[in-house]
Amino acid sequence: MSNSLTAAARTRRTLAAATALSLGLLGVALTASAASAAPVPGPVTNQTGSLTIHKYAYPANGAQNPSGGGTNPTSSPIDGVTFQVCAINNVTSLTDTSNLGWTQVKNLQNIAGAQTATTLTGTTAGVDSTTNFPLGTCTNVTTAGGGIATASNLAVGAYLVREISAPSSVITMSAPFVVTVPTPADSTAGATNSGMWEYNVNVYPKNATGTSPVKTVGDQSANGYTLGSQVDFSVSQLIPSLPTGQAYTKLIVSDVLDAKLTPNTTYVPVVKIGATTLANPADYTYSWSGQTLTVTLTASGLSKLTAGQTLSVGFRATVNAVGTIDNTATVNLNDLKLDGTTSPTPTNKVTTRWGNVLGTKTDAGNPTHTLAGATFTVFETTTTTGTCTVPAGGVTGLTQVTQPNSTSPLVVTSNASGSISIAGLWVGDTSTTANDVTNRCYILQETAAPAGYVLPAGNAALTAVNVQSGSTVTAPTFTITNNQQLVPGLPLTGADGQVILTTAGIALLLVAAGGVLLVIRRRAHAAHTTES
Repeated sequence: MSNSLTAAARTRRTLAAATALSLGLLGVALTASAASAAPVPGPVTNQTGSLTIHKYAYPANGAQNPSGGGTNPTSSPIDGVTFQVCAINNVTSLTDTSNLGWTQVKNLQNIAGAQTATTLTGTTAGVDSTTNFPLGTCTNVTTAGGGIATASNLAVGAYLVREISAPSSVITMSAPFVVTVPTPADSTAGATNSGMWEYNVNVYPKNATGTSPVKTVGDQSANGYTLGSQVDFSVSQLIPSLPTGQAYTKLIVSDVLDAKLTPNTTYVPVVKIGATTLANPADYTYSWSGQTLTVTLTASGLSKLTAGQTLSVGFRATVNAVGTIDNTATVNLNDLKLDGTTSPTPTNKVTTRWGNVLGTKTDAGNPTHTLAGATFTVFETTTTTGTCTVPAGGVTGLTQVTQPNSTSPLVVTSNASGSISIAGLWVGDTSTTANDVTNRCYILQETAAPAGYVLPAGNAALTAVNVQSGSTVTAPTFTITNNQQLVPGLPLTGADGQVILTTAGIALLLVAAGGVLLVIRRRAHAAHTTES
């Protein structure tokens, strides 16, 4: 009695050790999550089992076991991943005391490449004396409720498990693997092996998940608001975890600039991993080909990539024309489809918007008379509604616009035809929600009047102008007038003087006429008195 019990236990331990070895060689991902039924003696031919798949993102941490009683990974579970569980035929029963079935499973070939296979091959002949092991009935299950999917009512035997679809965030599918029902409850052989079997098997295949690269445009206040200023761009990529044994072998960032942007080829792109700045050319190289920038990590740079950190590439370009200027970049990391669909993977679109200014300077008394030589400084405001008025406080607190790449104020002068023209001013961009606008108000402050004209004082010297992005303005949108200078005390020789002199002359004539009449009357009166 005792000898038969010892033999049975020894057989169970032998089978357990064989299975543990075969599963390890076949790359079965056994790890932990929901608890299952306790292991039992076996294997038993007429008992059914189940396979519970726990889908997590890399990294592959935690300490799991086939019974689901270990420590779960700390990475995120993934819902929406569909697996196919296929019975492997031509395998000798796993309950056969010859253990031939376990040897056949152990010696199956190219499991990792069996993504679309209908037959597996091995080195140990199966039931039909061939080394072909056709796949039988396949069942599809999809993870949900925390990355869990279960295939139930599985007969004792070997099964190929392969991932057939996944959400777009998954950049590498887990490799196919083989699992047996039952599976040894212990992963190690020897005296500590309990000889127990797990019919409700838990497995933990991992996925590498990715995110699309992100493109941003910098704060324009740092570079100026006039055409010819620099615009800062940045491309960033969160580095994904890769399956065990894989390495980062390629990372290329490419950006094709719009024709309204001139590449700054003298500026060395700044490449960082997290807060660490990489060295050029040791860690990366860069080149411009026309409008295209290419930044490539060297072997040294690739070796510094760490999952969970962010790689960023910063570079500059010069705005050379007004309009709505869009830009995207691409990232190629190991040829992976970081967005689930495309490699190289495109970033989001960023936009910077610029518009021009065109007005006229005229004589206040004669609007057809245009004036040259008026000078203005320019101030940027945060008014972006499309309706512009001069602030009650004038230009106090506003940002003065400077010349491109300079701290000197921008000065605008009306030309011989009275035209007030600014080739381009910044309107907005996608750097922030507040800046994502198509209108911006600027204030022109007249600092010198045309010769012979009066310079307005206070807020009268200010003109509010709305600048719009898009097409170039070709007709003046505003007019600024000046009054002619007047010199007091000059002799009145014009028409007004003539009127006054004429009026005075008439008055003098009337006075003289009155005097003559008075003299005549007095003489007449005197003559009449003498006669009497």
